[in-house]
Amino acid sequence: MPLPPPSPRPDAVIVGAGIAGLSCATLLAEAGMRVVVLEASAVPGGRARSWVDPGTSDVVDIGPHILLNKYGNMRAWLARLGTEHQIRWQTEELLTVLDKGRRIHFKVHGLPAPLHYVRNLPRVLPSVPLHRLLSNVPVAWRTMRSTPAEIRALDNQSGRNYLQAQGVSGAFIDWFWASASMAFLNLPVEACSAAALMRIFGHMLGHSDPAFGFPKVGLSDLYAWPAIRHVESRGGQVRFDCAAAGLRRRDGAVAGVVLADGTHIDAPVVLAVPPDALSGLLPASHPLARVASRFEPSPYVSCYLWFDRKITRSRFWARPWSPREFNTDFYDLSNVREGARPGSLIATNIIWSHRANGLSDEAIVEATLKEIADFAPQAREARLLSAAVHRIPMSVPCSRPGIESLRPPTRMEPGLFLAGDWIDTDLPFCMESATRAGALAAEAILADVGRPRSLALPVPEPQGLAGLLRRRTPAAGR
Repeated sequence: MPLPPPSPRPDAVIVGAGIAGLSCATLLAEAGMRVVVLEASAVPGGRARSWVDPGTSDVVDIGPHILLNKYGNMRAWLARLGTEHQIRWQTEELLTVLDKGRRIHFKVHGLPAPLHYVRNLPRVLPSVPLHRLLSNVPVAWRTMRSTPAEIRALDNQSGRNYLQAQGVSGAFIDWFWASASMAFLNLPVEACSAAALMRIFGHMLGHSDPAFGFPKVGLSDLYAWPAIRHVESRGGQVRFDCAAAGLRRRDGAVAGVVLADGTHIDAPVVLAVPPDALSGLLPASHPLARVASRFEPSPYVSCYLWFDRKITRSRFWARPWSPREFNTDFYDLSNVREGARPGSLIATNIIWSHRANGLSDEAIVEATLKEIADFAPQAREARLLSAAVHRIPMSVPCSRPGIESLRPPTRMEPGLFLAGDWIDTDLPFCMESATRAGALAAEAILADVGRPRSLALPVPEPQGLAGLLRRRTPAAGR
């Protein structure tokens, strides 16, 4: 029989079928480019994927993920895929924090930034004296007046050291900033970059209408499989169990990818993989490999617990970070997911989970049950039907001091581009950063073939007083 005709040479080959790789592939396919996505595993999604739990047949995520309404690139991508309606936005309040047995319901809106937090004073003062709150005024003022470059210049300091130097109360650092660092950066405040922490603080001060969103479906159904269908319907390919083993070079430029079976695909290459995956693709002497080796993963443990009855009507709550406790955020997915079965399905996260390394799954479940019951006492009367513990070696890279300055650009060398939450996107390590990175890589590839277009949405500018101060004081923070 005659051999089938060879496949046409692709316009781009993307290594990795996570958020960044599929974001890039979607945009390139829409632009008429022939793309091939290579995924080493049998499923897409990377660090944001879902699967069917074998014990219950329910769809579970690798760990519960949360979105922000300010995730412009992520929301625009989901709109392209037709799944933006699968996000349940929590607009009645921002979040509930269980602090020493007392529920603090944080609300926003109503006043221009940063005054939108003032309405929470009556709720917060029983936990934090006013003088401790006011110790944050100097650092808030400086942050609002700082340009992105000036905030980035703080990268050589730890978050705790910087806050202390700005006069923030040590007790308030322990009460608020330690939890904020863990929630947004996934590592302790004494270990995080002041630049990364203050960039988040600037965003909090500059936007009066933040809202959290929760996927109504599993993460893979929210974006991964829809993106694959989007790409394939436009002539692209997504290949699973297809590992890249290295890069192919010609005339001083990257010319393609060498596969594990020795074959190769020639096209401009987008490496959309986490930093720890580059060691198998690049020689140790490569500048990018040396930079990537500096990025440390932040591990976490996620628990899924099925109860025989409804134990809370809340979708989401949190508790302040403490090294003596385990979980920081809790989700009742039965109040989020459509078509949920009777009872409660609680998902939790143990962030920076080194303290749980020596514990068995049974011990983690026992500790998690006690912490759930602190918020929802009905859990003590409920019967636990099933439990699953997911140990994830990397949530995001650690934003340690100095790491912000090491984040690489999209374009590394001729023929080689990067995408991922860890590249320089002007955002924290998160799903929005990964999505924006994919769009930046697509922009760069299209520009190289003479078809420039703007695809990546900018990072939102601060509004209200923070926006006015930044525009009027270009030398802010000095």
